[in-house]
Amino acid sequence: MAQSETGGLSTDTKHDSRGVDEHDMVDGESTMDRIDFALEKVNERTLWICVLFLLCSSPGTLNAWHILVSNFYAFVPPHWCQVPELQEAGWTADQIRTVSSPRGTEGSSCFMIGWNYTQLAGLGYEEALKFVDSNPTPAEVTCTSFSYQEKVPHSSTVSEWDLVCGNEIQKSNVQGSIAIGKFFGGFLFGLIADRYGRKISFVLSCVMYMLFGPLTAISPNFTFFILMRFLTGLAGCGVYETGFTIMAEIVSKERRANLGCIYNLSYPIGYLALPIISLAFPEWRHLQLAISLPAILLLVHCWVIPESPKWLITQNRHEEAWKIIKGIRPSIPDLVHSAEQESAPERTHQSMFSRIIEGSQKLLMLFSSAEQCKRIAVAYFCWFIVALIYYVLALNAPNFNINQHLFTFVSGLIEIPGYCLPLLLFIWLGRKCTSTVLYFACGLALVVIIAIPLSNKTMILAAAMAGRFADVAVFGVITVYTAELFPTTVRNTAVGSSLAISQLGSISAPYIVDNLNKFGWYVPSTLCGIGGLMSAGLVLLLPETRGRPLLDTVEQLRHQKEDRVSIRQCCTFT
Repeated sequence: MAQSETGGLSTDTKHDSRGVDEHDMVDGESTMDRIDFALEKVNERTLWICVLFLLCSSPGTLNAWHILVSNFYAFVPPHWCQVPELQEAGWTADQIRTVSSPRGTEGSSCFMIGWNYTQLAGLGYEEALKFVDSNPTPAEVTCTSFSYQEKVPHSSTVSEWDLVCGNEIQKSNVQGSIAIGKFFGGFLFGLIADRYGRKISFVLSCVMYMLFGPLTAISPNFTFFILMRFLTGLAGCGVYETGFTIMAEIVSKERRANLGCIYNLSYPIGYLALPIISLAFPEWRHLQLAISLPAILLLVHCWVIPESPKWLITQNRHEEAWKIIKGIRPSIPDLVHSAEQESAPERTHQSMFSRIIEGSQKLLMLFSSAEQCKRIAVAYFCWFIVALIYYVLALNAPNFNINQHLFTFVSGLIEIPGYCLPLLLFIWLGRKCTSTVLYFACGLALVVIIAIPLSNKTMILAAAMAGRFADVAVFGVITVYTAELFPTTVRNTAVGSSLAISQLGSISAPYIVDNLNKFGWYVPSTLCGIGGLMSAGLVLLLPETRGRPLLDTVEQLRHQKEDRVSIRQCCTFT
């Protein structure tokens, strides 16, 4: 996810934690300086900051459930052609498959033998067997409906709507729809948050979450189901991204980096819980309700999480901003009157069209020089690959022939240290070295899978989890690295557009997993491994940014002679 860049007033002097004296404020400070100073005092209330962090990040657990629940209710059960004539005659499933399926009782089939089943039903099973053995086998015909081997009837959306054979692509749409919703949700709720406020964006997405999740469970048809999945993805992105923005604009800059790195920890918590929930609710509609109804708890989040005081100041709503701050820390002096007396320029509201035009202009600025084109091309590829690997591995348990519940649970365990690893690596290593090592380790682990026999599930699981661990860790690194590679004027655009590109990786993942496995069970993971190795090679071309001053303008980057994307950078890590 993209991390918001917000400013903060850095002070070297320790103030009395019991309150703030107005004389501590420096004459001539701007309103935003006063807000920053006040928020530094708010951050001394560690318990309140911890509660804010938990409330902002905890919706990630719901996101994890909705994103990965398709692993548990969009699986493909053994299936064969439905033969109503034989079913009405009381034949068992095995008897029907023996006579009608070209593969007998082994495996699944999209075709059936073209017998006269009305005649076979009248003969009875034993006589029908003699008849088919003594007569030439007719041509195969395509199934029009299917029967499924399930412990619980309609435990899968696949059996609910026959998402097999000719409709197989629709199974990928179950996962793809929520990924596409996330893609558009980032743009939609970003615009709402900037125009109408972080709190309104957060509350609106929470209401959508509470509405569309349960509606998915009562879908009357597949089209409605896909629409609800799309809208759930839209809402989930709004809740999570807007929550991050609120947190980043309130916490101090000393805490922001660390809290940003561990903000995603709610995802593995969701992964750990989802296999247990799915075991308790095997029928897909019940499972969807089980992961949707806890969204009612978001009412607490809507009540407690405040509007961002910094956003209120940018809207010239000074009194509301200071009211929020004093509600958290009453001992902070009321500076609203002095703030209102500042001769701040009147803020004009831009139309949605104007904002889109402005955003497009900033995006074009990323390609205004050859150096920036090289940097953003590398960034886009690396972000796409890191998201592709993440979701391909999350969905790939059937190709590995590993129990889905075990695979998801272990994935959650692996992710927890993975999100924390960058905090340690940044102490000793630079951004470039860390990214290269992690991408290479991830790619190597996934490529090695091709040499492991499918029967050796333990080794496959170990290699896949090694790749996932490195992938999760590198995701935290490239967010920081991308921000430092670009000047201030285009930095937020670079990170935001890179995040959008990464969502294309999550959209592509289900189609790769469900379709490329036809060429070999190892093909999806091997493709991701090659992508990881290529990313490691491309990162080597980039300059190191650790310890370098951040550039402010595109012109500074254009006239910079050193630290340019080049093959000569391959052996430079300082």
